[in-house]
Amino acid sequence: MLVTSSDLQDQLSKVKALEKLVTFRVAVLSKRLDQQVVELLADTPLNLTSYRVMRVIETFEAISISDISRYIVIDRGQVSRTAMELARLALVEFRRDDTSKRKKIVALTGQGRALMQHITPRFDERQKALIEGLGETDFAALTQGLNGLARVLNH
Repeated sequence: MLVTSSDLQDQLSKVKALEKLVTFRVAVLSKRLDQQVVELLADTPLNLTSYRVMRVIETFEAISISDISRYIVIDRGQVSRTAMELARLALVEFRRDDTSKRKKIVALTGQGRALMQHITPRFDERQKALIEGLGETDFAALTQGLNGLARVLNH
């Protein structure tokens, strides 16, 4: 089959239109970033969800299952199952919340903190590579754009 410049121009127009679909592009990039995380965690007992849950717990030190769910936009049931598995691995522990008997508070154990300290340099290197790859100016613009997109989606 002979491909003409007109055919190529038509295809290029379609690709450009696809590239303008922000949600499509963000979804594709998200999948690529997720694949990198899976690779970075290959030698650990963590998967993508358990890493994210542990990162949030590490950030807040102690946090409820419901708050984790809201923060990373994952179903509360999935967060609860993930936290239970992390507890089984002795990476997190459950604590009582003095203000509510129903609320479960989750915190990292010493083993969980040690694992996070072990893997954090990998993610720091990835962040550094992204900044270097984009350049400081584009990285700052990306961050600003993502913040703006989050504001729009949170309304």
